[in-house]
Amino acid sequence: MSLPPIADLVRQFEEERYYSDNRRAAEFAYALAIRYREAGEIDEARKYAKTCLELLEGLPSTTLDDVQSDRMTVGGVPLPELFHDGVVRNRLRDLLTI
Repeated sequence: MSLPPIADLVRQFEEERYYSDNRRAAEFAYALAIRYREAGEIDEARKYAKTCLELLEGLPSTTLDDVQSDRMTVGGVPLPELFHDGVVRNRLRDLLTI
């Protein structure tokens, strides 16, 4: 399976932020954090991990509907079934700690 270029994901992330779809923007930020980490670009990975967390912290997360992912993958990166700040903190902890 061929992954889309990281530049395409950055563009899509910026579009989602511009149109104020913070949940979709958080999904792209998560995918970018993973992709950059895999590419060894840790500073960029940290930037997107922190952005993802900030976006999710501003979204509702009290019901299952609030946190359940409606997509399985973004940019070739599997999304957690339940996508909320606690899961992101756990999965990206290496990027969120200094």
